[in-house]
Amino acid sequence: MFVIVGRDPDRSYSILLCLGEIFGLLSIILAGLLFDRRVSSDVYNWKTNPFSYHPLMMTIGLLFCYGNAILLYRTFKQIPKLMVKIFHACFLIISLTLGTFGLAAIIRSKIITNRPHFMTFHSWIGIATIGLFVFQWICGFISYLFPKLSLDIRKGYMPTHRLWGKIIFLSSVASILTGLSEHGMTSSFFTMNDIQQSRRLIIIFFGIFTSLFSLIVIYLLSNSDYQRPSDQTDEKSVPNP
Repeated sequence: MFVIVGRDPDRSYSILLCLGEIFGLLSIILAGLLFDRRVSSDVYNWKTNPFSYHPLMMTIGLLFCYGNAILLYRTFKQIPKLMVKIFHACFLIISLTLGTFGLAAIIRSKIITNRPHFMTFHSWIGIATIGLFVFQWICGFISYLFPKLSLDIRKGYMPTHRLWGKIIFLSSVASILTGLSEHGMTSSFFTMNDIQQSRRLIIIFFGIFTSLFSLIVIYLLSNSDYQRPSDQTDEKSVPNP
């Protein structure tokens, strides 16, 4: 399906990246509308309804920011590699901070409503994603930024680093989509109740745009034509992400 963008790798990457950004931004907008007062009586309120922040923070952090963070080496090929490394690490910190805020929101919501924690597949995969994210970030920072391990170790670790980056992203997407399904099943969004029609449509299209964004990100990561060329530095033997 992606053949339509042409044979020039730079041009096709730019087109697909723009499409992905549009889908990602639409996902964020729809997640933000989920608890808007125009479509829901449960509006944004940290004190009484902290859960309202959970979908939005997870969508911005673990979907949009993380997806863009793992594409930075391919998006900014002309920028010096060290700068891209720093941007990559900072984007991931932002992603993790928002994801942690989203996790805190659902934990606070469970405490307020006196419900048990981590009782569903969604919650298990979500907490596993956060844990893997933290571990991956620490390993990457130590290996490639500071104190920066030897060339042989960095070269050997890079394929594992790339693999787990994709796994964490897909785990984030799975967590978001399973949470979407659970939230829908415990509400009346998928009935013929006209009162809930707006939210029902928001949830359906949110799932569609989230899936499209994730598919494009994984495709861009998996296509070797879009990979950043090796820099003419002492790191030229280390594969680029």
